[in-house]
Amino acid sequence: MEKNARRILARLIEKGGATLPELADTLDISIGTVTKEIASLQQEGLVRDTGKIDTNSGRKPRLYDLNPEAGYFAGIDLNDKYVSLAIIDMAGNTVRQRTNVAYKLENTTAALHTLAEIVHEHKRRIPQYLGKIRRMCVNIPGRINIRSGYSHTNFNFTDRPLTDILTGAFGIPASICNDTMAMAYAEFMKCCRPDEQNIIFINANWGLGAGLILNGRPYFGKSGYSGEFGHIHAFENDIICRCGKKGCLETEVSGMALRRKLTERIRHGESSILSDRVLQSDSPLSLEEITDAVHREDALCIDAIDEIGTLLGVQVASMINIFNPDAVIIGGELAMTGDYLLQPLKTSVNKHVLNRVREDTVIRTSQLGEDAGVLGGCLMARSIDFGLL
Repeated sequence: MEKNARRILARLIEKGGATLPELADTLDISIGTVTKEIASLQQEGLVRDTGKIDTNSGRKPRLYDLNPEAGYFAGIDLNDKYVSLAIIDMAGNTVRQRTNVAYKLENTTAALHTLAEIVHEHKRRIPQYLGKIRRMCVNIPGRINIRSGYSHTNFNFTDRPLTDILTGAFGIPASICNDTMAMAYAEFMKCCRPDEQNIIFINANWGLGAGLILNGRPYFGKSGYSGEFGHIHAFENDIICRCGKKGCLETEVSGMALRRKLTERIRHGESSILSDRVLQSDSPLSLEEITDAVHREDALCIDAIDEIGTLLGVQVASMINIFNPDAVIIGGELAMTGDYLLQPLKTSVNKHVLNRVREDTVIRTSQLGEDAGVLGGCLMARSIDFGLL
């Protein structure tokens, strides 16, 4: 696809329908070139003429937009509990809502085979889309090189690009993306205002990650490994992080840290509605149990999440001082606690960020919630398919 055609598609994907003069002005391309490229995109079935716009005077301009039926894009989001699957059309409308299937993400060939079986079972349930899905994008936690197609944390037991393996296993062109970056992309594309072009998305889950949108573009870094927020050295402790190092932010500020601290406090005699659960069972608490206890106004759980928010706010303040973003969005399972996490985080940010910089940045929780990851996968699949990233 020609460069100008890609630019037009990117503009329609990001901001919706436009007239020929609007496209020419926005993209700094001549009307003649825009007209030729739009005609070519219409011939391919990617763009459609949606009719004339009413104006008070003069000739009524025609509006051009993406053709929803030009193709479909699937998102697959992996975590330790389930696989989430969804489908969007060319225009970004969700045509198949998120479906969760029980799954445990492990770095094994067995887990990869199970994933393929889940995808094939899902395909059997959507015959109306078979042959029309242009691309799937699989969101995977860890270090992902979106351009080379390699995963260096999960499913990294082969010399072949993981994208090649998934394409063969699924029977559909496949791409991969870091799960947090996919969430950030979904929030940016679906929930941010036009003037919010610089976004920091914090994924506060079992671990801690960040997705960066800079000048309206996902920032992957040289090898695709940007956003390892949880592995900033922040504490002088002896807690070994999942990465093998000590003192990482994640060791004190994450779902794993929250569970560890809460369990220790209960075992040392502090009271909670989760006390019997901790003291009488060998199975560890889930984040869902903890967030549910927070919403049931359990004082100990509220205090524990307050501490997490305060510590997280210190590091978010540093990120704000460095990037001066339009917005910081807090997502992931810990964000489900809402203001119990957000208020201490904001208080901590206000204490540590430069005043003038603080005034520029809005801090809020994810609007997409549990849909962010899988929707981000769908949107990533569309952008990757047309070479827009």
